[in-house]
Amino acid sequence: MEALAMKDSAISQNGTERTLYPYVTGTSVIGMKYKDGIIMAADTGGSYGSTLRYKSLERIKSIGKHSLLGASGEISDFQELLRYLDELVLYDNMWDDGNSLGPKEVHNYLTRVMYNRRNKFNPLWNSLVLGGVKNGQKYLGMVSMIGTHFEDNHVATGFGNHLARPILRAEWREDLSFEEAVKLMEKCLLVLLYRDRSAINKFQIAKITEEGVTISQPYALKTHWGFSAFQNPSKGAEGSW
Repeated sequence: MEALAMKDSAISQNGTERTLYPYVTGTSVIGMKYKDGIIMAADTGGSYGSTLRYKSLERIKSIGKHSLLGASGEISDFQELLRYLDELVLYDNMWDDGNSLGPKEVHNYLTRVMYNRRNKFNPLWNSLVLGGVKNGQKYLGMVSMIGTHFEDNHVATGFGNHLARPILRAEWREDLSFEEAVKLMEKCLLVLLYRDRSAINKFQIAKITEEGVTISQPYALKTHWGFSAFQNPSKGAEGSW
């Protein structure tokens, strides 16, 4: 009892402690619309600080019947979000009214959750990509760890926001076939693999259409490391002094 009282006293003196830094994190997620639905991609790596600790983490999950969710950032926070969403989908199914949550509703829910946790100074350390198709309407948006959200034809989190989005702005079209969308997605993933130290060459690509969700098995891309800048990275970097 005395030890318990001392512990309670220490908590009251120091206040509630929050997670200040993420521990095991995943890197970029990319999502875009194509002719028949939404396509999303991410690698399966999990970094413990700067150490690549896990190589088989799935960061893209289906939510209900109409939505697909991808997450970068803290893996444990993503698992907590999935638990919230399981409860949301279960509650929605309990009504048994013939209707089901669409991607826009799930996106709005995630926005409120992330913003609520941010206001409690206990954020879920994730950036989220949410896409889906319902009643023939394609939907794609993202949510940051502080609840900032928007919709677009293509989105990316993390380093992908800087390296993949310019490629998508230049080459994306609304009438892309699935094969063309995969080719464009793999081009973005290859750039990230070359430039993002946290990325690994093991990817999953997922799609969602009116017919449902398909998530591929992890696979690797063909790479080429013979570029002169890779072989001699300091070339041309000599100072004039």
